[in-house]
Amino acid sequence: MNRFFTILKAIKIGLAVCFLAPVLVKAQLNNEAFYMGLESDSIVGKQFTFQLEHLNYLKNNEYFTKIADGRTMFGYQVIPKITYTAHPKLRLEAGAFLLKDYGNKGFRQIEPVFTARFMAGTNQVLMGTLDGGLEHNLIEPLYDFENQMLRRLENGFQWKHKSNGIKLDAWVDWRNMIYPNSSDQEEIVGGLNAEPILYHGKRTKLAGSLQGNVYHKGGQIDTSSLPLKTWFNGAAGFKLRTIPGHGIILKYIEFQGYGLGFLDNSNQKDKSNQKGNGWYLNASAKTLWFEIMVSYWKGSNFSSFQGGALYRSFSSNTKNPDYFEKNRELVFIRLMKDWEIMPNIWITARIEPYFDLKNNLMEFSHGLYINYRGELWKSKSKN
Repeated sequence: MNRFFTILKAIKIGLAVCFLAPVLVKAQLNNEAFYMGLESDSIVGKQFTFQLEHLNYLKNNEYFTKIADGRTMFGYQVIPKITYTAHPKLRLEAGAFLLKDYGNKGFRQIEPVFTARFMAGTNQVLMGTLDGGLEHNLIEPLYDFENQMLRRLENGFQWKHKSNGIKLDAWVDWRNMIYPNSSDQEEIVGGLNAEPILYHGKRTKLAGSLQGNVYHKGGQIDTSSLPLKTWFNGAAGFKLRTIPGHGIILKYIEFQGYGLGFLDNSNQKDKSNQKGNGWYLNASAKTLWFEIMVSYWKGSNFSSFQGGALYRSFSSNTKNPDYFEKNRELVFIRLMKDWEIMPNIWITARIEPYFDLKNNLMEFSHGLYINYRGELWKSKSKN
C-alpha cells in the first residue's frame, strides 16, 4: 500500500509540474548548450579564430540516503581557445581549461587543451582533447550529468560519423599514463555509441541504440600492489520520436527503452557481485515552453564507473562506502528548460525529483547553469 501511494504521489507531482511550467518558462530547449566543441562551418582556407567557452554552474543534491552523497557543486569553467585551419580538412585547436569552485581560493584544475581535428565528408577523427563528456550522448546510468562539473576533459582518440543512415561515436580516453616502476596504475576508458536509423518518415523517426564503455585500471610496468580492475557497461535499446499535428505547441513526443548490463572482470576474490543488469525507460515531451521527462529505472546488482550514483547498487556515499542495495527501483520526473537570452548565451534550469519505490521515499536535485560559446575574433581566410 505504501508503494502504491508513493507512485501516486509521483504522478501527482508530474501533473503539477506540467500545469505550472508554461507559466514559468517561455523559450525553447537546446541540449547543445552544454557541448564543449564549437563548430565553425564558415572557416575556409587558412584562417585563425579565437573562441571562448564558459560555464557557470550551481547544482544542489538534496540526498540523505546511504547510496549517494548529498552535495552542492558551485563554480565556473573557462576554455579560451585558438583554432587554425591549416587545410579545409584539418583544423588545429589549442587553449586552456580552467575550473574554479566557489569557496576555494585557488583553481581546482588548470590544464592545456589541444586537438588535431581531421574532417572528411561524414567523418571526423580527433587526436588530443576530445568532443567528450555529454557530447557522447550516453544515457544517465552510463554517464552522469555531474561529470560535466567534476571531470569534463577527455584526452585520447575519437572517431565521429554522421550520415542519413547512422550516427556513430567511438573513443579512447587515456586518463592516467604510467612509466616503468611507477607506483600508480594506468587508467583507460573506451566507449561506443551507435544510433542506426531504422525508419525516418515525415513525422516519425525510429532509431536503434547501442551504447557501451570499458574501464580499465592496471598495467604491466607498475609496482602497485592493487589488483587489476576492468569494468564493462553496455546498453541496447531504441528511440521513437513523433511530431504531432503541426508541431507548434507540442514540438515532439519521444519514447526510449534500454536494457543494460554490467560485468566486473577484475581480479577479485568475491565473484558474487560480478554481474548486474537494469531496465531504463523514458517518456518525454518538448513543448514551446519547456521539456519534461518521466524515467523509470529498475536495476539489480548494477554498477558503473561514471554513471549516475542513484542507479547503482554499490554505494558512492562518503560516510557509507560499504553500503550495498542489490535491487533499485526509481521513478524520475525531470523538468528542463534552456533560455537563449542573447546570441550564444544560454541559461538552463533543471528540477529533478525522484522516488525510491523500494524504500518509499522522495528526494530531489535542482540546478542552474549559464553557458557561453562564441567566436570573439576571426582572421581573413587565405585560400
